[in-house]
Amino acid sequence: MTTSTTTDRITIRPFDAPLGAEVIGAVTSDPSGADVFAIVEALRQHHLLVIKEQPLTDKRLVEIAAWFGPQFVAPDGIPVLGTDEQGAVTVLANRHGDAGVESKEALPFHSDFQFMPVPLKGAVLHAVEVPPVVAGGNTSWANLHMALDEMPPELRARIEGMRGIGINPYAGGMGGAGYTGDQQRYTDDPVPDFPHPLIRTHPETGRESLYFSMFVWKIEGYEDRSEEEQALLQDLRDHVDQDRFYYTHEWSVGDTVIWDNMCTNHKRDAFDQAYPREVHRVQIAGTRPF
Repeated sequence: MTTSTTTDRITIRPFDAPLGAEVIGAVTSDPSGADVFAIVEALRQHHLLVIKEQPLTDKRLVEIAAWFGPQFVAPDGIPVLGTDEQGAVTVLANRHGDAGVESKEALPFHSDFQFMPVPLKGAVLHAVEVPPVVAGGNTSWANLHMALDEMPPELRARIEGMRGIGINPYAGGMGGAGYTGDQQRYTDDPVPDFPHPLIRTHPETGRESLYFSMFVWKIEGYEDRSEEEQALLQDLRDHVDQDRFYYTHEWSVGDTVIWDNMCTNHKRDAFDQAYPREVHRVQIAGTRPF
């Protein structure tokens, strides 16, 4: 395990896991420039950061997200999670009538907005209300650098130089992948495909990672080889969704998780709907994968 990093007011303690570190110290008020630099560098190194049990306002969440980059704004005509009317913070809840997007179902492994022309760099997710741990609802993140490093050479050779095409669950009659409510926008019309490399280079570290999730449903160059394409897709699914690549977070009220969407997948377990769950999310703009 990498040793901890300590600055004026915070300590960054890596997890004994394939990815992730805890940021220990108050972030409710402005940290020093050295603290922010250490936190930003820690995300590059550990790909996921956890701030435990510090209630944060939406304004503070937006400020924290801005340490890592500008706010994501969806292109016109392409629906994404939430709506423009929600502003910088998307509220996800499981209670009908809350001022947000209804989110109830388990979510399989995915990279956010992989179907967009320019996917997210990352996101900040803050727990306002969560079920007790025994009721489910854990979220797990996978290290896609490790997934590529430990990929069988034969499988890697099959995807070198290839591009995958992600499907938009909010377009073409897909139904939104379990997200409902008045604050979720859909279109029945098809939207363009935006192919991205299955092996991408991190723009800040230069490291290569696998770039594959449940959203990828087609691979360029396999248009006349459907059976071969489906076999390759299944081989990639079986490889990337292995427990050994994951860190699993058991939520408490006030927890905040920041993740690098360019080199991770994540998924959420089902949970007992008798318990309320509300999380607030800020999305960070990224760059076109290469």
